[in-house]
Amino acid sequence: MFPHHKGRACAHLLVLLCLFSSGVIAQVSALPREPVYLWSEKALVTPDREAVQSERVYAVDNPSITPFWPEPALANGAAVVIFPGGGYVRLAIEHEGYDIARWFNQQGVAAFVVKYRMQEYGFPAPLLDGLRAVRYVRAHAANWNLDAERIGVLGFSAGGHLAASVATRYSFRSAQLTDDPWQNVSARPDFAILGYPVITLEGPDAHAGSRHALLGDNPTPELVRENSLQYQVKAKVPPMFIIHGANDKAVPIGNSLALFAEVQKHNKQSELHIYQTNVHGFGMREGEGTASDWPDALLSWLRHNGWLEKPARQREVQP
Repeated sequence: MFPHHKGRACAHLLVLLCLFSSGVIAQVSALPREPVYLWSEKALVTPDREAVQSERVYAVDNPSITPFWPEPALANGAAVVIFPGGGYVRLAIEHEGYDIARWFNQQGVAAFVVKYRMQEYGFPAPLLDGLRAVRYVRAHAANWNLDAERIGVLGFSAGGHLAASVATRYSFRSAQLTDDPWQNVSARPDFAILGYPVITLEGPDAHAGSRHALLGDNPTPELVRENSLQYQVKAKVPPMFIIHGANDKAVPIGNSLALFAEVQKHNKQSELHIYQTNVHGFGMREGEGTASDWPDALLSWLRHNGWLEKPARQREVQP
């Protein structure tokens, strides 16, 4: 179990969390090194059913983020919030989470791997967790030496559906959550990176497993359409970098094509990279042919758009 930090004296904390008093966020002076709960103002769900099998995380009851920090000499102030995939049933936490975070650290980018709620809760719980994760990082940006205007999201497969949901539905409000003290902190990411994402939950390109896990046995057509993200793209959609295998056997390429067609109507900074592979879930593994080259293309895109530029004057935060 992760330590619950609420109520401890700040002077004795290695990791400082936000405390809520009249809607004011407490100051944080140190970089957290351990996983922290996203909903720290709420009581923990007990018993916690979370389990790990074969490097996959199952049954998340208490959503959290695990921070990964670049070396101070490399840090450029950018940050990325990472959503591993797994069909809203499990999280591929290693190769679509922690490994990706370490790669970003090498580029000077802070990374935050999210454990979000899945089929045990269904919609809108994963989206609420995703929005809170972006708000959490942005609310702490000044104290963690991050640029609040260079916070992106990244997700693979169903995690790509969640990342794309955050990028297109950042103003989402839920009747299940009416007392969020951070609701006025922007959840809009500044860029989005999507790996072989689930986008549509209707028609022949839908990923049936993700749809069932997220929406249940008999979702209404309206709910299915609401969560088919090609319909959620609007004028202020952030720039997107999308990768997909041309013959992906699990999530058809039509998912990325449909989303990119809509994004291009509003944001010309976006790119879609299609690779000659039928493999799904390759992450950053080597030996996947040209698909293994996508991190280089991503790095070029991030640099070209200025998200890796180190500010001229950057405060030092001691870990």
